[in-house]
Amino acid sequence: MQVYSIPKSIKKDSKFTFCKGCDHGVAIKIIAEIIDELNLKENTIAISSSGCSVLLYNFLDVDCLEAPHGRACAVATGVKRAHRAKGQDKFVFTYQGDGDFASIGLGESMHSALRGENITAICINNTNYGMTGGQMGPTSTMGQLTTTSPLGRNKEYHGFPIKTAEQIALCEGTQFSARVALYDVKNILKAKKIIKKAFECQLKGGGFSFVEILSSCPTNWKLSPQDSHKKIEEELTKIYPLEIFKDTTND
Repeated sequence: MQVYSIPKSIKKDSKFTFCKGCDHGVAIKIIAEIIDELNLKENTIAISSSGCSVLLYNFLDVDCLEAPHGRACAVATGVKRAHRAKGQDKFVFTYQGDGDFASIGLGESMHSALRGENITAICINNTNYGMTGGQMGPTSTMGQLTTTSPLGRNKEYHGFPIKTAEQIALCEGTQFSARVALYDVKNILKAKKIIKKAFECQLKGGGFSFVEILSSCPTNWKLSPQDSHKKIEEELTKIYPLEIFKDTTND
């Protein structure tokens, strides 16, 4: 019988403080497992920003820094370059929400990719601003009801949602860009392999690596956890397909 084990990179006194049914816990556990498997715990610096992602330091037992809203990639760039200047090649990754990465911080995020900064960015896409009240975000889908789009998102007034992984893939400094989901065991295992590949890309030193994770938000979607995962599988994956959009590691 297989015994459930807690990754060494997870703080042993961690208590789940996200909303019930939220996928942040799964995403963080996956990242902790990868950090352990790649033996990165003592060399990792994680950067989180405002939003649900800001709680990362409560769960990961690695060095963590908080960035101003949207500025995680800029802070990660500074951290990576400063340590490199001292001859220390730290493993640096960001953990952000879609509003943080792709709206408030889109300039910092995209220009980090254009410059080919050797950092890894993880973006949790739950199609709204989850922590601050469920407002419409850059990835809110057409017709989606939010607290700031009570009649639904429409193209004439709000424009179209951004497809972040595809946009980051277009940047010449990007070496890896992919989108995954966590709505069932099969996809959780696949997500882990792809996030691990993104981390390995940084270790090879080829440029910017990025993974977008489709995640549930039962509280603001006003759905049960089960129906939230059903929404991701049946609706969101048709708008945001799950695939690797760019991988130059074998070029």
